[in-house]
Amino acid sequence: MVEVLEYSLVFLASSMLVGFSFAAAYSFQGVSRQIEDRAAFSSLTATAWGAIEHGDSSVTLEVVNSSVDCTGGVLSFSSPSYSAVADIPAGCDFAFHRLDGQHLFGFASSSGWLELKVS
Repeated sequence: MVEVLEYSLVFLASSMLVGFSFAAAYSFQGVSRQIEDRAAFSSLTATAWGAIEHGDSSVTLEVVNSSVDCTGGVLSFSSPSYSAVADIPAGCDFAFHRLDGQHLFGFASSSGWLELKVS
């Protein structure tokens, strides 16, 4: 009887440890993805500003199910884990949705107008 109780306690403790490990790993993945998406938005914003100042600028980024839009001088980025907007001093009108994987984001600016090409 004592052996059955002992085995049950060991099994319960092992199951709890495995469950906690999976929960911690899943939680870390979400936090990690959010940090990567924040960095992607920061890079996009800096690249857009670089194009406004110098005529063109590009950056290669890895994104997951993301969208990049710009209307009326407001650049926006959204993904399942993060969304943000930034004002830019140029007119714009573009939208790219469901971006997955590594892409080259090429901004070009002339006469106060910003364009984006994604490849």
